[in-house]
Amino acid sequence: MAHKDTRDILGGLAMLALGLFAAWYGSSEYEIGDLNRMGPGYFPMALGLLLAALGLFIALPAFFRRGEPIHIEWKTSVLVIASIVVFAVLLKGLGLVLAAALAVLVSSLADREISWRNRLLVAVGVSAITYLVFSVGLSMVLPVWPWSQ
Repeated sequence: MAHKDTRDILGGLAMLALGLFAAWYGSSEYEIGDLNRMGPGYFPMALGLLLAALGLFIALPAFFRRGEPIHIEWKTSVLVIASIVVFAVLLKGLGLVLAAALAVLVSSLADREISWRNRLLVAVGVSAITYLVFSVGLSMVLPVWPWSQ
């Protein structure tokens, strides 16, 4: 499989698997109904089948063309996963704004070319948007600051 288009094969098969799972789950857990009276499982099943078909349309041609081998950036992957863990662990203790800022700073370490000034600007911007969307817009009850618990 080294000479095949591995990236499209894996991506297409992942889409196919996710789509089939969504279609199966939507049809087994919820009533599907019919075209005249759609049940709650109709939409997830239809979208799952559509996603599965798109995955198949991506994966099948990839078996017949050459591609470059996949190179995984392990440092980037670890830092992005670590930023998600940082956010989840710190949300209750530090609040939404600081947890989001620290998560952005951790994930931005993956890019060597960005300056610390830009990292801090992005962290402030993402924290502000996170606060506006979740606390103000959606009125979710989340600790915003460490002292607001």
